[in-house]
Amino acid sequence: MNGNNQKSSPVVWIIIGLITVAVVFLIFKSTNAPERPPKTNREVAMICTTDMATQFHIHPNLKIIINGQAQELPTNIGISNSCMNPLHTHDDSGKIHVESPEKRDFTLADFFAVWKKTFTKDQILNYKVDETHTIRETVNGVETKDYENTVLYDGDQIIIYYEEKK
Repeated sequence: MNGNNQKSSPVVWIIIGLITVAVVFLIFKSTNAPERPPKTNREVAMICTTDMATQFHIHPNLKIIINGQAQELPTNIGISNSCMNPLHTHDDSGKIHVESPEKRDFTLADFFAVWKKTFTKDQILNYKVDETHTIRETVNGVETKDYENTVLYDGDQIIIYYEEKK
């Protein structure tokens, strides 16, 4: 009987060793599993959120002037019966509510994506730059060329103009 125990002992130790290696490998693999890439600003802007998830809360203001006429920003951009996006409006005052589950440098492009409208250096809403019209943008009274890349900050006064070239 002692002879059998001595012969099976190395086999048992090999099996225990293999099991140990497998367990260590599985633990290492699960803790080093590739993580999902972080969400982009646009992905965060397009999610549905709640007031309870708000960690970042600012209010820039946007005015759009087309050929000298102020355009109304609709009430409830980014708000539906089933969803509230982190970038949205509650009324037609031009105030953009940024109520996000995380602090991000949201841009005008993110807001226009939520609104499902176009804004670039070449187009605002359905108005395109042509030989007689241009688009200008000011932030707090200072002209900028950032257009859709304009980062939204609390209290900013952003005005987008579509007008005749001078």
